[in-house]
Amino acid sequence: MKVPLSVHRWLHHRNFSRKKMHGSFLHSRLGDRLLDKELWRTSPRSLARAWLIGFPITSIPWLPFQSIIAGVLGFTFRANLLLCIGLQYLSNPVTAIVHLPPCYFVGKLMLGSSPGQTWDEMMKRDWVQVFHHPTKLAHDLLPLYLGAITLGTAIAIIGYFAIYAWGLRWQRRQLHKRAVAAAAKKAAGLASTTPPIPTEAGDI
Repeated sequence: MKVPLSVHRWLHHRNFSRKKMHGSFLHSRLGDRLLDKELWRTSPRSLARAWLIGFPITSIPWLPFQSIIAGVLGFTFRANLLLCIGLQYLSNPVTAIVHLPPCYFVGKLMLGSSPGQTWDEMMKRDWVQVFHHPTKLAHDLLPLYLGAITLGTAIAIIGYFAIYAWGLRWQRRQLHKRAVAAAAKKAAGLASTTPPIPTEAGDI
């Protein structure tokens, strides 16, 4: 899997590439592990690891230093750092209306509340305001966090296997295309060097 060249250039200009990291302060502190290709390339394994690490972290609302935690764990487990850190920007006021209600709903159900009552409570809340003022939830913070951890972990595991399977399939397709192209090129080369076969006595 390849990242567009424009993305590589954008990251390079912002000192967020293997070449720019070489010899930097972080390189001197963290060693050559920082230059590990698995941290920077978009291989199926590194992307799947990044999703498995990054999604549960971004699912937990109001968690401080999300990007730092994701980056440290991604570095430790050789996951794609760009995806690990990028996922943390999914948790913001714009996505609160999509992010928080399902977490709250699942958490309340796990604590024994009825689905109908929980649904009515969920629909009455202004979740954008809740995101900015979490104290409005008061005692309901427990189900919200319980649901966030549960949903985040479940989606992370499903995503891990889906990304890994899709990545392997994509790699096989690319290898097949290269093999077909190489065979066609070889056949074209043989055809151009083979002398024509005479068809009449005058051609001999």
